[in-house]
Amino acid sequence: MLLAADPFYESGTFWAATSAIVAVCVGVGAMWATLRANNPKRQLTYAWSDTALLQSHQGLNGELEIRLNRAPLTDPRVVRVSLANTSRRDIGSSHFDRSEPIRFSFGTPILKLLDTEVQPATSAPPPVTARGAELLIGPGRLGRGDTVTYHVLIDGAPTYRCQQQLLDVTVLENPGANRSGVTLYLRALRETWFVPAIGLPIALILGWLESIGVF
Repeated sequence: MLLAADPFYESGTFWAATSAIVAVCVGVGAMWATLRANNPKRQLTYAWSDTALLQSHQGLNGELEIRLNRAPLTDPRVVRVSLANTSRRDIGSSHFDRSEPIRFSFGTPILKLLDTEVQPATSAPPPVTARGAELLIGPGRLGRGDTVTYHVLIDGAPTYRCQQQLLDVTVLENPGANRSGVTLYLRALRETWFVPAIGLPIALILGWLESIGVF
């Protein structure tokens, strides 16, 4: 007659091994948190989009047009460029290598700078100028947690390109747009869920080893 084995989670060996691993994870997590606090990274994220001001409609038959300074526009679009400092430290003018601005190119000339939005409203956005098909941003300060959005007018479908020479700043495009499970797990390792993110898979592996008689 075969006796059913005790569940793996009732094994003293399992809990001893799990406790040791959790203790190691806690120690590593504490060291990681200390290093992160002493050396916080600067991170800048950016995103862009455009909206066509004219939509083709059979009933209009070309009767509707938009003009700028009396010149007709064939495909006017408003482009939005957003910058966000998602880190815990300010990004200042000194982080612009040789005072080079961040360059956003649209592949078609910028006709007009429309407006600038900033959050929080009390913050001052980095200076911006238009030169040909490029939007030049900075040098300037972007405080931690600040988001600034620039609106410009162009005529034609844009082709986007970003060039930057920021020092000690991680620059990312469209953060979180397509986060996979692996990406979320790796983020968990970097954030406050460091111990559970590592400890849970290890505990499951130990349970499997216990069930097949390794312990």
